[in-house]
Amino acid sequence: MANDRGEMVTASNPAGIVVAMLNAGHNPELTTDRVGDPLIISRGPGANLVVYFFGCDATTHDRCQSIRLQVGYDRAKPWSAQEAMKLSDEFPFLAVRLDQEGDPYVHWDLVLGDGIPVPTFVKNLRAFEESVTLAADLVYAEEKAEQAKGQ
Repeated sequence: MANDRGEMVTASNPAGIVVAMLNAGHNPELTTDRVGDPLIISRGPGANLVVYFFGCDATTHDRCQSIRLQVGYDRAKPWSAQEAMKLSDEFPFLAVRLDQEGDPYVHWDLVLGDGIPVPTFVKNLRAFEESVTLAADLVYAEEKAEQAKGQ
């Protein structure tokens, strides 16, 4: 039953998220961010998926409440905010931001609180992966068109 704590994913148990990601075919590595909160990096063939943890205790860096799934795209040319907003129009669950170089980053926040069932977490992970893959088509469309012209 979903109320069994062994079947739940919580932000307060980063190792449990690592296991769920491993079982979903990822290659996650649990580490910490610059302030000491948990951080998961899963290096993939097309991009790195980073899991940030939020709402953690400021001193002990445990008892986190939520996570952010994030992927960045490295474009040859900077993107404008207007172009980046096309991703939000197309993929309403993805939040989009640009870094200082104009490269878009997309993220998906999950408030886990007391936990969500592992299958629900994996469903969110898969939906994020699908959105990230489809968003890449928009992100790199201009570059692919220029490459096609040059051939």
